[in-house]
Amino acid sequence: MHYTQLQLLRMKKVILCVFILLLSTTSTIFSQEKNETVESILEKAMKAAESYAEAVEEYDAEVYMRVYVETLKKNWLYRYTHLIPNFVMHNRNGDEGVIEVLSDLRFTYPNNYTADIKNLSGTFTQKNITELLPTNLINLNVYSEMSCNELFFMPLRETSKKYYRYELKRTFTQNGTTFCTISFTPIYKSPKLLEGTFVIEKDTWRVTQFVSEGIDLASEFSIELNMGNTVSTKMLPINAVIHQKFSYLGNVVTNRNLVNINYKLIKLNPKREKEKNLNVSNFFKVRLDSVPIQNNSLFWEKSRKIPLQTKEKELLDEFYLEQLREKQKEAAKMGKDSLDDNKNNTMEWAKTMVMDSRYKYKATSITYGGIFNPALFGYSSFDGLTYGQEVKVNYELKRQSSLEFNAFVGYMFKRKELFTDISAAWNYNPTHLGRLSISVGNDNKTYSSIFLQEIQDSLVNNGLNIKDLAFDYYKNYYLRIYNTVEVANGFSIGTGLDYHIRDATDNKVDESAIISSISMDNTPPNGNGTEGITKLFKRRKTFAPVLTLTWTPEQYYRFERRQKIYVRSRFPTMKVEFSKGLKGVLGSASEYNRFEFDISQNIQLDLMKSFQYHIGMGFFSNQKSEYFTDFEYFAKRNFPDTWDDGIGGVFNLLDRQFYNASDTYIQNHFMYESPFLILNLVPVLAKGVVTERLYMSHLYNPYIRSYAEFGYGIGNNFLNAAVFGSFHKLKFHEVGFKVSLNVFKK
Repeated sequence: MHYTQLQLLRMKKVILCVFILLLSTTSTIFSQEKNETVESILEKAMKAAESYAEAVEEYDAEVYMRVYVETLKKNWLYRYTHLIPNFVMHNRNGDEGVIEVLSDLRFTYPNNYTADIKNLSGTFTQKNITELLPTNLINLNVYSEMSCNELFFMPLRETSKKYYRYELKRTFTQNGTTFCTISFTPIYKSPKLLEGTFVIEKDTWRVTQFVSEGIDLASEFSIELNMGNTVSTKMLPINAVIHQKFSYLGNVVTNRNLVNINYKLIKLNPKREKEKNLNVSNFFKVRLDSVPIQNNSLFWEKSRKIPLQTKEKELLDEFYLEQLREKQKEAAKMGKDSLDDNKNNTMEWAKTMVMDSRYKYKATSITYGGIFNPALFGYSSFDGLTYGQEVKVNYELKRQSSLEFNAFVGYMFKRKELFTDISAAWNYNPTHLGRLSISVGNDNKTYSSIFLQEIQDSLVNNGLNIKDLAFDYYKNYYLRIYNTVEVANGFSIGTGLDYHIRDATDNKVDESAIISSISMDNTPPNGNGTEGITKLFKRRKTFAPVLTLTWTPEQYYRFERRQKIYVRSRFPTMKVEFSKGLKGVLGSASEYNRFEFDISQNIQLDLMKSFQYHIGMGFFSNQKSEYFTDFEYFAKRNFPDTWDDGIGGVFNLLDRQFYNASDTYIQNHFMYESPFLILNLVPVLAKGVVTERLYMSHLYNPYIRSYAEFGYGIGNNFLNAAVFGSFHKLKFHEVGFKVSLNVFKK
């Protein structure tokens, strides 16, 4: 009996061990199956996303949107919020408000959106209110690689998968269909990455719901998109909820947007064959009718697609009641209204002083930057403070051609120099970039080939230390006539005439030093003495025809109306320019040939990283008389239009006198851009920084030999900043920095 009990006890232990082993094995299998399920779901969903992204050919829809605005925190700076262009929808005269919008939306493949606002009502008013509506989020294509305007990267494509972590949250069945909820979180904290969940329908592998949130420098948002269930709407959102929170200067404002989309026409093209289409026009236009204001409560009760919430109903009831009171007291308040109008006019005038402004009358539009616009100021430790103002007048002609008149004035405070440029252009063939222009202005002070030997000797003996030398011998005025036209996509021909008049400056010159520096025959003109020096600095004129060839293979482009605009290419842009100085034409005393070659490219390494380079060389030949070594692609730009950051692509610490120090040059500029370089290691510093950049520039000529600049920069939607260090022949020369503002640019 005792033996039998012992056997039973042993058997129980064996059974228990086997049960535990089976349980752990089963758990491991289930865990592996779950992980495999996540990967397999993503693989199938991302494969389907490639076709879903391009499946809709066109649609027409009626869009109802309601915005509830609430100010959670404010201080005395709140009243000036409206001066920040296109920033946040807010009620200047209260803490809450409601806006209702009814519009017709039309989409045509690939990226053309047109929203016609038919009716608009609200408890408050705000200029450019349509530009503050979150239209780019409403029309979010969850299957694309990137959102509209490339604001952030979507998580449902293979190309962006490496930036996210995915987890299967749950699997459920509804009406016989299985759905999977998958969460995605960014590997790095970046404004270009989202965080949230999406629900995938098995078998079709389409998204039925997409929920995400993102951040920016002064704001954060969340969005919920729900897709339709019919055959035609299953790939399109039918309603959305968007929350936006803006925190700035001690103020906090929230916007809640409720959206309903009712499709009237949907045309699908599920079997689209992929073609290489170089036209990547991406239009999103919001058009406002002349009188869209509709404050009839009965109209909105009938047209409102989403029932009002309690707080919204209270605000609207009070608004309609206040409207009734206003009508009854309209006559009595005329005097006060006049005072209010004057106050508003004063505020609008102040606004035009600090931001870009545009005025349009019939076919004529005028644009200027605002006298005190911070974006017009620039600063670098090398050049000091700079200020540039430009006024543009555009007159539209038939067939969307146009006449443009531009006037630019810039001042460099450190050098106390004023620069001007006045130009007129006829954009006669916008679809083929046909443009004829004429411009007059002044450029950097310079010196002629007679003084090259002195500065070259200084470079050889003293390096870049030329503080004791002054070569601003000539003021430079120019007249330029230029025509360019595209003869094939990506290939254009430019022809023009350059005419320069160079007058002697008022600088005091050491005559003995000048005489000894003459490189022609080491004797001043007409013997020696004051008479020879006077003739040496006589007015110089140069007349030179110019030919420019520009080619970018496989050039992608887009259209704004009939105006063609280049976008990108996977191949570099190559430029060749030839200019020949003609002696005896319009008093020209120079005879020479100038050749320059330039190649540049922006290489997208992946969705979030890019590498840009700019390489060029140039030389003068056949110099039969005095000439000026002024190159086109290697020149000091005091108010440069450089790469997208406003800083890269040029030398930032090179003294302007070295640009003319040789009749030969080779330059190289490189910039690597990524949101994840250094600051992602310190999340506190990384907040608000959209991208980081590394710069490297190098110059060679026979006398400088080797000059290099290395830099590091950061940037976002408001500003770009960078610090640089320069080296001459591997020897450290100096350090400097540069800041470029974007905040008040429209």
